[in-house]
Amino acid sequence: MKKNLFVAFIILIFTSTFFSSCGKEKPYRYDVSNYVSYIETSPEAGPGYVLPRIGEFKHLEKKNMRSLIKLISKDGNYLWLKIQFILPEEFKDKDIGLFIGYIRGADLLFLNNIAIRQYGDFPPLDNSAGFTGQYFMFSKSLLNQNGLNTVLIKVWPDAFGSISTKMFLGERPDVYEAGESITFYNSKITLTFAGVMLLIFFMYLFLYMVMKNYENRNVYLFFALINLYTVHFLLPFFASEIAWAKPIWLSYTMLTRVFFYGGAYITIYFANSFIISYLHKKEPKWEIILRLILLIVPMIFAFTRKTTRQLNGYIPYIMVFGILQFAFSIPRLIVSMLSKDTRKNCLNLIAGFSPVLVGVVLDIIFKVGRVNMNLPFFTIYGWQITLWIFLGALLLRFGAMYMHNTELNSKLSEFTNHLEDVVALRTKELSEANYVLSKGLETVAHVQKNFLPVKNKTFRGWELAISYNALDNNVSGDLYDYYFTDGILDGMGIFDVSGHGIPAGLMTILAKSIISQHFINGMNQDESISNVLKDINKSYIKEKVNVENYITGLLFRFSEFNKKDICSVEFANAGHPYPLFYSASENKIIELKQDEKKQYGILGVEGLDVSFPPVNFRAAQNDIIICYTDGLTDCLNHKGEEFGKERIIKTAQLYHQESAIMIMNRIMDKFCDFIGSEKISDDITLMVLKRVNSKDYIEEI
Repeated sequence: MKKNLFVAFIILIFTSTFFSSCGKEKPYRYDVSNYVSYIETSPEAGPGYVLPRIGEFKHLEKKNMRSLIKLISKDGNYLWLKIQFILPEEFKDKDIGLFIGYIRGADLLFLNNIAIRQYGDFPPLDNSAGFTGQYFMFSKSLLNQNGLNTVLIKVWPDAFGSISTKMFLGERPDVYEAGESITFYNSKITLTFAGVMLLIFFMYLFLYMVMKNYENRNVYLFFALINLYTVHFLLPFFASEIAWAKPIWLSYTMLTRVFFYGGAYITIYFANSFIISYLHKKEPKWEIILRLILLIVPMIFAFTRKTTRQLNGYIPYIMVFGILQFAFSIPRLIVSMLSKDTRKNCLNLIAGFSPVLVGVVLDIIFKVGRVNMNLPFFTIYGWQITLWIFLGALLLRFGAMYMHNTELNSKLSEFTNHLEDVVALRTKELSEANYVLSKGLETVAHVQKNFLPVKNKTFRGWELAISYNALDNNVSGDLYDYYFTDGILDGMGIFDVSGHGIPAGLMTILAKSIISQHFINGMNQDESISNVLKDINKSYIKEKVNVENYITGLLFRFSEFNKKDICSVEFANAGHPYPLFYSASENKIIELKQDEKKQYGILGVEGLDVSFPPVNFRAAQNDIIICYTDGLTDCLNHKGEEFGKERIIKTAQLYHQESAIMIMNRIMDKFCDFIGSEKISDDITLMVLKRVNSKDYIEEI
């Protein structure tokens, strides 16, 4: 029903407008567009030179009106246009006017050898008339009422030289209205738009500066710069309206080069930057550099062109380099459209830019296609609508923020009025929470103690010793585990969950279950240790839901012993301190490192790209593997010195002939002597695994 009423209302408005316009009598107009002829002259030629050569004038076809520069055979020459007419009866003994619409370049009109009016400036000032609507008023005293009237127009056609195909004689009010309407739609309104864009530039620049904590605040900066350089680009369109501000040294060629071309390139550059930032996409450094090159190179070419005619021939390059710039944003736009999570944001962006896109299409049809050159530039109008759309979105966002802040202030006021009661209540709650927390710590510590395997154990060909020290009441964020079958060690792991206390302790319980499951599955399916760690990462992110923590760790897998009693070892590292390996054959200790460019990432961070390349080595009798968490090496003594890995290496090197348990005890004794009475600042776990003769193994009972 509402839709039908709306349609009826539109029909009513259209009908009333149509009939009211039909009832108004149109003023008489005498079309002279078919009576225009031209001649080419040198710049010095005046009316005295041209008038005797009336017979040499050639008819100006309408197709050539769109590009007067094509009629010039020698650079620097001018055109003289001629219009001759006999006054119609309707205009006799009246003051009339000649409407031409526009002439791109500079021009001076003579009526019956009398100068009437000039638009723009001829070289060397070479100031184009721009997009001003042109009309000339003739008093009846200057007109031949019964004879032939001759209009001569001296024209300097710049690179964009053209003349309107719509020209007529008419009464003064009609001519004035037609000329000023073109000036308004092509020039004055553009000046107004420029003022609005400058205002929006300062608004968005202010937002960029004050919203320092907003992650994607660059979107405000780029949109501000789009507005600034759009004004930069539009200056030639409204330059005639501020001719008083134009410095003498600023030629038309320089104006076109700096503002029209320079503004176009820079606006396109920041438009793409805005799109990429709006889509929350980050640009790699190589792409930023490449886009800057695509900005600078065409500007260098444009700024080295000496004349507007050369600049005019450079327009296709603008389109090519503009398309190359959009080659970096359009693919991102397509990818965002394909994803459900970003599709809404992408549609908002397309909706915001749709008016300017429609304007571009219309200008291509009417201007480039030369269908109707008298129409204003629709792209400018479309761009204004786009600006208001994004400005409206900004106001809505600020409105939501204002309502949110108002609600927060209301709650804060309420909280302040009842502060004493709230403090008393919170004190009581904290007291109860502390009691619950202490019980919770005991519970988590008890659970951890039961789910972690025994610290010291012997396997076929291996001795394993573990030191495990929690920072907070026996609740640790460290995790160790090992996996064996019938006395044969299959693998082991050491992990460090970020944080301390109950939260970290609870996450170790979750992590142990996930790690054990994936290790066993990976071993049964002969999956690489690298892929096992990746599967652990995916499962942990999924299971921990919104808990903000991460895990570093090492995961080892061991093969069976060969005839020479040598075992193959494979491990992967997820951001953990490098393990140490003592080689008995070489009598030295090394760090087991991967290629740092190939190994990156930790466990449990959603959206973080990870790579855990495997490291393989062989372990013979008396070789030793030492793993630890950073709580051991980062611990400080009273001098502020770190315990470091070097003390571990020296101790293991000195006592490498002893058992795994003794080596572990030696390192921890060294650690205790180092820190003295200082308190530890993190959970500490140390694992020592030593190769022994696999044939001497006696299964534990």
